[in-house]
Amino acid sequence: MYSIGKFSNLCNVPVKTIRYYSDIGLLEPSFIDEVTGYRYFDYDKMKELNTIQVLKNCHFSLKEIEQIMRGKNDWQDLELRLHKKVLELEHQQEIIAEQIQNIVQVKNSIRNAETFNPKPILSSCYIEERPKIQVLAIREKINVMEMDRLVQKLFERIYAYQLEIEGELTTIFHQQYRKQNIADVELLLPVKAAQLTEYIKVIPEGRYACIHVKGSYSELHFGYSRLQEWLTEQALQAEGTFMEQYIKGLIPTEVVNPINIKPNIGLHPNDFLTKIFVKIRN
Repeated sequence: MYSIGKFSNLCNVPVKTIRYYSDIGLLEPSFIDEVTGYRYFDYDKMKELNTIQVLKNCHFSLKEIEQIMRGKNDWQDLELRLHKKVLELEHQQEIIAEQIQNIVQVKNSIRNAETFNPKPILSSCYIEERPKIQVLAIREKINVMEMDRLVQKLFERIYAYQLEIEGELTTIFHQQYRKQNIADVELLLPVKAAQLTEYIKVIPEGRYACIHVKGSYSELHFGYSRLQEWLTEQALQAEGTFMEQYIKGLIPTEVVNPINIKPNIGLHPNDFLTKIFVKIRN
């Protein structure tokens, strides 16, 4: 999660504007520190803020935007609103091109149930021969907002066992309960261990189907869908669960002190690089 200042820089929206949207209930923070009162925002809030800005550029009032965001208008009524805006913009010659483009974007997004954010960049799917990998594992059923805490717990265990890290963090979402925002999460970190413990397990060697996704973690479902489609097209069957390997993202690629790991908040979510892979049957 990002502080309001960092969130402002990433979204290119003034802190004052974000704070005002939050005060009137248009953009609720993801988390508020009870002690300091500081507000924090996650990736999904970038989508909401981007949507607000697009609608605002279409000359909708904040009250109208709130009604749209809360689903108080039906689509037919919104279509009529958009058409009226187009007619108004035809009389503003200097800005007509930009404003009509925004209106068309809003209309198409509503019709296709799409967001205003660009889709992530997907690589081609491919087969990779992977060796057996020894990992330190930790698995808990958590609220997805607590992922940072679980990652910290994993690295504290690395420090306690004095293990040497040998690869990027990998995650398995065994089950998700989206309505409750709960997930059964298993974190895996490749390590070099002199002796086995109850927390050490092995990712088996074999052939794996893979795809790379460049974009925020909230858009990884596009990668999962494409990889599953490709498996069907190639008449291949998955064996086991899909995994996410964080090549470039919040977790630093080089960890100097595992007990005090800090998220890489300087990297924009659109630049995150994640590998999704699953073992396939021979």
